[in-house]
Amino acid sequence: MKHLQPAHRLFRDRPPLSLILLLGPPVLCAVAASHELLYNRSGALNWVLAIAVICPLVLRRRAPVVVFWFCWAVAMATWALDTVSFSEFAVLVALYTVAAHRSLRHSLTAAAAVELGVVLVAVRFAPAGSINDAFVILSGLAAAAFFLGTTVRAQRRYLASIEDRAQRLEQERAQQAQLAAAAERTRIAREMHDIVAHGLVVVVALSEAAAATTATDPEGARGKMLQAASTGRQSLAGMRRLLGVLRADDGGDRAPQPDLGSLKALVDETRGTGLDVRLTETGSPETLSAEAQTTLFRILQESLTNVVKHARDASTVDVVLQCGGDLVGFSVTDDGRPAPGGRSEGSAGNGLTGMRERVAMFDGDLRAGPTVSGWVVSGELKLGEPQ
Repeated sequence: MKHLQPAHRLFRDRPPLSLILLLGPPVLCAVAASHELLYNRSGALNWVLAIAVICPLVLRRRAPVVVFWFCWAVAMATWALDTVSFSEFAVLVALYTVAAHRSLRHSLTAAAAVELGVVLVAVRFAPAGSINDAFVILSGLAAAAFFLGTTVRAQRRYLASIEDRAQRLEQERAQQAQLAAAAERTRIAREMHDIVAHGLVVVVALSEAAAATTATDPEGARGKMLQAASTGRQSLAGMRRLLGVLRADDGGDRAPQPDLGSLKALVDETRGTGLDVRLTETGSPETLSAEAQTTLFRILQESLTNVVKHARDASTVDVVLQCGGDLVGFSVTDDGRPAPGGRSEGSAGNGLTGMRERVAMFDGDLRAGPTVSGWVVSGELKLGEPQ
């Protein structure tokens, strides 16, 4: 719709055309009036009245109503003085301008005034026996000027409404693009947090364990360092995939997201930090949608990351995944005490916030809080279409 332009802009962009439309009617009226006045050898009064009724037409677009009533008054004066000034054509031009540029109320008032003048002119100046013909001709000219002006005004308003609608559509598209960009930034922030936080926490835990056992168990410490290096490489690969999505500008598919098939590897990786992680799965997790599997994997990954990071004295972790019906339940329970300044039920950290955002996509519920012997994160996802 960008090619649509209102009429005033079309004329503004073409100065010669605008000038012709502005000065054309007054010039034509002046030429016709001069011919009529010279032919009839009219006196000075006729010339004065002709000039008085034609010159204001130059200003008819700035003040259509004022110019119309001035021309109409001059025409009535011409009728009263029984002179010839060619004012009726100037009145028709002014009537057209009012109909084209002002409201219907002004247009109807002007048309009624012109019709009154038509009646007076037809009665006074028409030859005997031709009053009806003069009335019909003059009324037809007035009606033509009125309807032509109202048609132009309606077309101008229609074009303006189309342009306004196009502008609103552009604004809506821009707003939708901004919302989509904000949603994508939120998604990327969650992915970066999940990838970086889990990887770094595991690397730190393995490094600390390796440092603590270097003297007593060199081989075990070496294994932990190798596992830390492997975890770091996996996190780096995940970051590269995510950065690849950010750099892609061809609208291609996103990098593959983790699913529940990677859950056992996640559990084994967490076991490498020294925790006894027990995984219990019921139902058929592999039948879930790809988005549901990614959401569950990231929630369980974040929960295990929090255990390693905050529950320093935890020894066992129970991971439960229950798939059945329209709900998928999950829970991660540990037996560790929260570290000072660590986990809290009202935590506003990115981890818990990200988990809640993921659960909300499936109209689910997430709970996190202390138990008698530790901490639990649990919730459900509804297996409808993600919101």
